[in-house]
Amino acid sequence: MRNDRREDDLFDEVRLRRALRLEAAELPPRMDLATIAAQAEAHRPASVFAALLSTAVAGAAAAALAGLVLVALPTIAPAVASEAFDAAIQTLARAAVPASAILAAAQQPGIPLAATFALAVAVAYEYTQRRERARAVSS
Repeated sequence: MRNDRREDDLFDEVRLRRALRLEAAELPPRMDLATIAAQAEAHRPASVFAALLSTAVAGAAAAALAGLVLVALPTIAPAVASEAFDAAIQTLARAAVPASAILAAAQQPGIPLAATFALAVAVAYEYTQRRERARAVSS
């Protein structure tokens, strides 16, 4: 009984959604940004001059910056290249120290001999496993 009372108190979702929809006459007018910008430009002719002046100043600053880069690049390039070359050599040297220890161990006569023996044992083990599987399948 209590459950029926709760359902009576709640709104029907479909009716509620219909009630909240706006009619075409109730919608707010659309804002046209192009029209607003055109009206603003028409009322302020000084803003056109300001826009052209700021564009000219920005273009001059960009040209000056590009010229500065072109003048400074030949001066800075050798220093940057030497630093990059130095970093590459240091990285190679750091990697060579552990690699030389591994190579020194591999040059000992017992290591290649043990590796060859381990390979022979692995091959023999695989052959015996294949024979056992063939016998199990044929039985």
